[in-house]
Amino acid sequence: MKRSSQERPGDEVATRLVKTAIALFGEKGTSVSLREVQRKAGVLNEAAIRYYFGKREAFVEACIEDVAARFLVVTEQQWQTFSEKQSRRAVTVRDVSMVLVKSLYLFLLQDRASVWFMARMIREEGDFGQDLLIRYFGEFIWRLEAEIREVVPDKPRKLVRMHLFLAINSSLNGMVDQGLLWRLPDLDGNEGGFRLDFDEFAKGFIAYVSAGIEAK
Repeated sequence: MKRSSQERPGDEVATRLVKTAIALFGEKGTSVSLREVQRKAGVLNEAAIRYYFGKREAFVEACIEDVAARFLVVTEQQWQTFSEKQSRRAVTVRDVSMVLVKSLYLFLLQDRASVWFMARMIREEGDFGQDLLIRYFGEFIWRLEAEIREVVPDKPRKLVRMHLFLAINSSLNGMVDQGLLWRLPDLDGNEGGFRLDFDEFAKGFIAYVSAGIEAK
């Protein structure tokens, strides 16, 4: 959602609509009606979304733009840590994988609904949703790809891209679907008892993603 440096009348309403939509889209899916978004946001004017954003597609794009702007702030700290490692030693695929996994996990802790919304855009909005994700998260994606190519220069570029996108999809949906893991019985067969602490989960996830990226 484009903003001028000068706050405009009505911007607070538009912002409230976007924040409410992200929460509802993440929780219930992108098929949530715009009327429900307006009602939940406490906006009485039924034409408000059309007034501020035009068509539904433009409104959904404003939501993705908002999510991406906040996500890229989270990634900056991870890239800074990555750069510090580069200054001390040769980085590895695992280091690149950590940027991806930790960025998504920290963002999940900050705003669960936004991560769910990102996953739903892939699953529920088809070409439209996937094109938006690539457009607004491309800065992060292409930097990941460039760093992987530096780390594994002999790997064919097509495989780098394919394995990176599989890693992104696995990481995003793994964050969203991890509740299924905690519903599994423990290793002795007791129902609802399987648990990993944070370090075990994070290390296992990073190892899984790294193995896929390293594969030739």
